[in-house]
Amino acid sequence: APLATFFAGFAAAGFTYRPATSAQKNFDRLCNASGWVGNSPARANARQGFKDALVQQFNFLYGVDGNDLAAWHNLCNAIGIQPLPDTVEECRTRIWDAHVNIVDLIDAVGTGRPVRQFRTLDELATYTKNKDRFFPKENAYQGGLLKELLREIINPYFGKRRNGSQKRKARKARK
Repeated sequence: APLATFFAGFAAAGFTYRPATSAQKNFDRLCNASGWVGNSPARANARQGFKDALVQQFNFLYGVDGNDLAAWHNLCNAIGIQPLPDTVEECRTRIWDAHVNIVDLIDAVGTGRPVRQFRTLDELATYTKNKDRFFPKENAYQGGLLKELLREIINPYFGKRRNGSQKRKARKARK
């Protein structure tokens, strides 16, 4: 598994990965054991490797093919969506309506803790910020399933453009 492989790279320095502990707690323990503080280059480099490993771990656990109904069902089961939708499109809709922390979703496999669903994006954002459980938003390893779960936590977009349509109407009126 990608997280185990990432942490195994630090075994020679005496670090032991604990799969039943959250990924973030393992990373924090690694930083403490290695003496990395603040944004030191060594910590920043390890942080980037950790982010890559998180994304790869999601892909490993849940898949990457956005057209694979079995992968969608696996993800729906993990989130607690029942009954399972019959089509990929129904899965997408149900998952889009589910507000879950992706780090929690990854950790649930190792810790056995159920994944908490939040009623709103605001509740999810508050939880994510308070617990510092951010998932890398942009990563080269993202698959189709992962992209369906990602939410904008820091600067949420609620579907309204700033005067975009008014400016278009004004331009058309001038023509």
